Amino acid sequence: MQANPSSAGPSMVGRGIERRGLLFGLAGGAVALLPTAAAAQEPARPLGRHAAPIVEAVAAPDGLTLSVDTVPAGAVTLRATTPDQKLQHPLGLLRLEPGVDIVTFLTHYQQAATAQDPAQRRAGLQLIDTEARYFGGPAVSAAGGPLEATWILAPGTYHLLDYTTVDPAHPERVRTLTVTGTRPQGRPRSAPHIIAPYDDGDQGRYLSDDTLPADGVFQVVNHTRQLSEVMFLRTVPDATEADVTACMEALRKGEKPPVYPFVGVPTGLTPLQPGASAVFAHSLQPGRYLLTSFISNRQTLVKRAFEGMWQLVTLR
Repeated sequence: MQANPSSAGPSMVGRGIERRGLLFGLAGGAVALLPTAAAAQEPARPLGRHAAPIVEAVAAPDGLTLSVDTVPAGAVTLRATTPDQKLQHPLGLLRLEPGVDIVTFLTHYQQAATAQDPAQRRAGLQLIDTEARYFGGPAVSAAGGPLEATWILAPGTYHLLDYTTVDPAHPERVRTLTVTGTRPQGRPRSAPHIIAPYDDGDQGRYLSDDTLPADGVFQVVNHTRQLSEVMFLRTVPDATEADVTACMEALRKGEKPPVYPFVGVPTGLTPLQPGASAVFAHSLQPGRYLLTSFISNRQTLVKRAFEGMWQLVTLR
């Protein structure tokens, strides 16, 4: 995942992250991406070995498409790609609570993501947190390549959202996935590495090894008390914890960072319900990355990355 330094300088990219939607930190305001030739020409292939049915999702600028809209209950893998050279597309699978329709949910999502009044934002967040269950999904970019998420899904109706939308008048960014059967079949996908967001008092942290595979499969378990995500944001090779701290503190204050130690945009697993788990697979370029979450803290309305919920890791 690389950015063209001539088209996306540090201040521009910093403002892009700061302006991302309040709800998940990834809706809108993404910076331009120019993929490498290898990323652009890489043939489609599954990430790792697994027998779960694969649903191909393509997040294009003009809408979201799925290869199938019905799958049997049990292990299901969503494999996401995007041809969009400019925007990152965070996809999330959710299941609405009984009595909630998708238009109502998107209306409240729009309120939570765009309201200027903090009280209205909190009201919107409280609504969407109770109106759906969140299973996570791939936050995909053209430069980052294909990403996969795998779940054990019970029978029912699910929705896959491209979180770049905050407008209920744009249903082309929402697709319905029907899961059939009477009970889940099959077994979970094998995931040799664990990444677990957790609460340490008021501070969010990650339980993770400092070195992880660049081409790997991870079991993500959300141990926090609110929605959480697992994002990988590449850093410059010599980035230090002090650089990251200074950048995040400046962004929290709405100021220009003294140093911007990141390149590209985040990829990873989008919001996951407290207590829930998903298997996530990526194939990224080796290097130094920031493991973090750009979701807004439900109490402070500040992105958790800006509050210090991050960890530097090396992908090999």
